[in-house]
Amino acid sequence: MRRTLLLSLISIFFYEAFACHGRRRGCGTCEEETIVTQYSPMAELFGPNVRAMPYDSSTFDSANGGPVTGPEQMSCDFETSCCWQNNKPPLDKLEWSTLEGTPDPEVFNRAFGTPNIPSGRFLAIASGATDSSDEAQFHSCSIACTEEPVRVSLRHWTTDGVKLQVCTREAFFDNPENAPLLNCQELPRTSSPGPTTVELSPGEFFDVVIVAYNFVSNLGAAAVDDVRVDFVPCTPTEEPGVVETPAEPVPPPAGGECEAFVCGFEGRMCAYQDLANSGLATTSWEIVQGRFRNPLTGLNNAPSGNYYVATYLLPNQRSVLRSTGDLAEERVIKFQYYKATQGIQLVVCCGPNSDICSFKTPIDVEVGDRVWKVGYVVCPAGPNQITFTAINNGANQGAVGLDDVGVYRMTGAPQDATETVC
Repeated sequence: MRRTLLLSLISIFFYEAFACHGRRRGCGTCEEETIVTQYSPMAELFGPNVRAMPYDSSTFDSANGGPVTGPEQMSCDFETSCCWQNNKPPLDKLEWSTLEGTPDPEVFNRAFGTPNIPSGRFLAIASGATDSSDEAQFHSCSIACTEEPVRVSLRHWTTDGVKLQVCTREAFFDNPENAPLLNCQELPRTSSPGPTTVELSPGEFFDVVIVAYNFVSNLGAAAVDDVRVDFVPCTPTEEPGVVETPAEPVPPPAGGECEAFVCGFEGRMCAYQDLANSGLATTSWEIVQGRFRNPLTGLNNAPSGNYYVATYLLPNQRSVLRSTGDLAEERVIKFQYYKATQGIQLVVCCGPNSDICSFKTPIDVEVGDRVWKVGYVVCPAGPNQITFTAINNGANQGAVGLDDVGVYRMTGAPQDATETVC
């Protein structure tokens, strides 16, 4: 309550001081103007000629949070909207604002310990005494992939006791409230105003995060300007085997329903073909041993044997695995699958035109979903195209795994089928 009241007073006094300075109506006499300015807490930090406004995140919103295509999109001098935005609770409890106007060098020096003031618009946060762990987080659009360390350069100012860090965090996190800050580098007050440069570890699909915290004094503040981010995007690589994959599946031997559809993916895809180069999909399936991608949105191990197939989907991506052959009778096709990301769905179809799609995973995710499960489809006798399609229609990224595809005799309830054809 104390912090909220103080922040409200800061906003009100700061606005009134600026309005009077601009001779707006309703401000009263010049004597009243002097009193408002004198007792404005914000004036104690920056002087009377600076005003605050909400940060404009329109560039971030129009880019859907990234990923960016190059480092130039990450630069920000705060004169216009940038590919950055404030985090929201529960990620943080304090908000950065854009400030404009010229700070008073003497007032600024008393608060920040340096007469070197920001120029033009800049980013700032001010708060009354609050818990030392309460943070103001400001994060970039995501970076898809870097081959070398990311270099972040910025000018920065803090009042005594306030801490400022530059970190990374995984982008498109399934549960943002649990997303940890990584690679944090503290910006020492002794290096202010900089610019100070820090190096962050390379990686895939991550944000750069500027964090201010430790607002434990009666009035603390941090300011940032001229942010530059430099990185080398990963060089696109061709998926192994994609070029050599034939456009059309190779027909299996006559009567070979097992050869066409059974696969444990032990180092090979059997008769299944990845359709990433066919126009039906935008990303690939691949043979995997052990862990696939990160432990939060990826997979750890095969449910049986040493290998499995998996695909990793960004928002609006899909991958398709297909095999074609004849079934001697109506059969049950059973398989093991792994899908544990909100918004991602696995759809399994069969039939002559792959139009019998009786298996679809829910789009929602529950606590017990981070395990391998068994799925099945019932397919008619005769020609069949069996497809495994992973689709990401959500905002998160994540993996889908597939293993142990088998052909079973229809001897009762399909989910209870245990007699394999081969």
